[in-house]
Amino acid sequence: MRTADPDEAQQVVSRVYVPHRLWASGVLDARLNLAGSTRLTFGYLSYGTAIELSVPPMVECYHLNLTVRGRTAVHQGATATITNAGLSGVLLSPFEESRLRWSADAAQFAVRIPVRSLWAQLSSLLQETVAAPRFDLRVELDSDAGRGLLGAATFLADQLDGGGAADLVHEQLESYLLTQLLLGSEHDYSGRLHHSDAPDRLAVSEAVDYIEAYPERTLGIAELAAVTGVGAAALQAAFTAELGVRAETYVREVRLTRAHAQLRGPGPGDSVAAVARRWGFSSTSRFCTEYRERYGCSPARRPPVSCRGHRAAWNG
Repeated sequence: MRTADPDEAQQVVSRVYVPHRLWASGVLDARLNLAGSTRLTFGYLSYGTAIELSVPPMVECYHLNLTVRGRTAVHQGATATITNAGLSGVLLSPFEESRLRWSADAAQFAVRIPVRSLWAQLSSLLQETVAAPRFDLRVELDSDAGRGLLGAATFLADQLDGGGAADLVHEQLESYLLTQLLLGSEHDYSGRLHHSDAPDRLAVSEAVDYIEAYPERTLGIAELAAVTGVGAAALQAAFTAELGVRAETYVREVRLTRAHAQLRGPGPGDSVAAVARRWGFSSTSRFCTEYRERYGCSPARRPPVSCRGHRAAWNG
């Protein structure tokens, strides 16, 4: 969307996010780039002039704003905060009315997250049934976890903007974004989410078997926790203790092996870029770098006999 009409901007943004009222203080230049799925709706939004928004309780969804340019002032219930570009954002609760004021230069990653999506992700990470989490309004982006959240949003935006994100890449980036949001913000399950029980060797074995059997599926830590029935923190600790790598690294190594096998006997349409996307590598250049480090040759040609064979990262 790009429009100078406040009524059109209000109608379009209300339709794809949540119903609200919009007031513009100057000449509007509203822009929205949007992508949606059943799990969440992700967009980049700016208005080109100072605006004010009134949002009633959303009931069925959370709304995440990560400020990437300018600043905003946000009131929800009895809580108020100021967000600044790259430093902070807000997560609006489904249960209270909100009022937001954007500076003229403000731009944000705007993410609509159904309650069921965030509830399911948290339940998978904890491996227990939980109620819908209640969050602090403010989301800090200048901590390690906050930078991970902003980085995940930026990377997802880049992939969607390029138009080349394969389904697997899209799904795993969405899962990662939700996980980073739960890890990087304060809510009533934060303490339990970060708590790790003793590492479970059997869980690692089960996770490894699943990864080897289904490397083409979304395999974030939340999905692996659901497979093994072990909380995400304990499972991640177990991978590090048993294999010396994080679960995500193991997944990438397995997928790299499958991509190598496919490139040794390529079929029609099996370009390097297509194979990289097929196995969940969002960046072809990064895939080529990892491939060369592992096998000692470029993936752009069929590997000769002299190329090194499989050498998993966790074996040194």
